[in-house]
Amino acid sequence: MRFNDRQAKHVADTLRIIAVAEFGFFGYTGGLEHGRWLFVAASIGGFAILEWAAILTLRERA
Repeated sequence: MRFNDRQAKHVADTLRIIAVAEFGFFGYTGGLEHGRWLFVAASIGGFAILEWAAILTLRERA
């Protein structure tokens, strides 16, 4: 899928917001409140995947 510059930046920013929200919610509640470190590891993985997708979206424009 091809985006123009503004669309690519918007998609990348949205992916980053979702990644931070996912990491904050699942990482915090899983780790600090419940002590389930598997949730923390999964949220780190989810954050990394979403950040990678944001980087790929912006790299497509270069």
